[in-house]
Amino acid sequence: MKMRGSENKTRRKNERKGLLLLGLIILILSVTSIFYLMRSGLELYYLVSLLWIVTIVFLLWTGNKCIFNYLDARLPWLQNISKRFFLQILISCFYSLLCINGTYYLFKVQTSLTAPDPAQFFVLNVYGLLFIIPVLAVNFSIYFVSQWKKAHLQSDQLREENLRTQLNSLRMQLDPHFLFNNLNVLSSLIEKAPRTAQDFLDKFADVYRYVLEYKKEELVALSTELEFIEAYVYLLEKRFGDQLQIEMPVSSTISDSLYIPPLSLQMLIENALKHNKISGEGPFMIQVLIENERWLTVKNTYRPKEAAPGRAGGTGLDNIRRRYEYLSSENLIIRQEESFFIVSLPLLEIVE
Repeated sequence: MKMRGSENKTRRKNERKGLLLLGLIILILSVTSIFYLMRSGLELYYLVSLLWIVTIVFLLWTGNKCIFNYLDARLPWLQNISKRFFLQILISCFYSLLCINGTYYLFKVQTSLTAPDPAQFFVLNVYGLLFIIPVLAVNFSIYFVSQWKKAHLQSDQLREENLRTQLNSLRMQLDPHFLFNNLNVLSSLIEKAPRTAQDFLDKFADVYRYVLEYKKEELVALSTELEFIEAYVYLLEKRFGDQLQIEMPVSSTISDSLYIPPLSLQMLIENALKHNKISGEGPFMIQVLIENERWLTVKNTYRPKEAAPGRAGGTGLDNIRRRYEYLSSENLIIRQEESFFIVSLPLLEIVE
């Protein structure tokens, strides 16, 4: 509410400045034109007519602007569009005709010392209406276009803010089961293989150090993500043993200009393990490939688990999809073959 009140005050202040500037411009043009007409030897009639027209334009502009602002405060368009429209037309026409007739009467009396006759008033009002209607139409058009533009900008801002909020809530989250499973593995290694347990603990720390360091970033270098995945894969291999085989590209050969959302590759690997069976039938294969320096592809063996009743699936892929919607016009590609499930992520470049 405070922000809105401040914006309204600023808008009214700018409008007052605009009206003062408009009045000053009209005054300067009027004085300049009058001096020019006087030097040209034209009659007083033309000078008075010019001054009357300038006065009418100024009064109509400022008055109708004030009427718009007053009705916006008392009867906004969204409350009752029809009532606002006809009330706006009625008040604006009444005010405009009052200005035209009043100023004409004053200028006529001051210059010719005679009041206008009814026939002159009739003609004046007919021409006045013909002049007022297109002016009001233009005024309405400008107003509605400005409001449409404002609403469009607000819609874009709200959409961006909504996506940002979703991104903050979805980003950088490791499955809680990952923590407990690895703690169990670490516990079993401490007694059997203390040296391996120390290496496991170091990799475990590397994984969570990465999460803490990049949890607020929207993009991370692909090479950095691959270095993190090496530690993550080490933990998985110690957990699953020969039942899991993961092929990875060497991170040192990847261009530093390629980026992806942090933990998106980890989510794909986690998603593959979560939704597929890993058993003694043969090793579960996961391949991570870089295709044409444009796509990061994760290809895994397709052995789907039976979905548990009431359990929603696809949240990991939906997470990644929404993050890409926020960051880029490109999105992931999902393919399912007879023996493999394939997901490709577009590699992004930061444009300054």
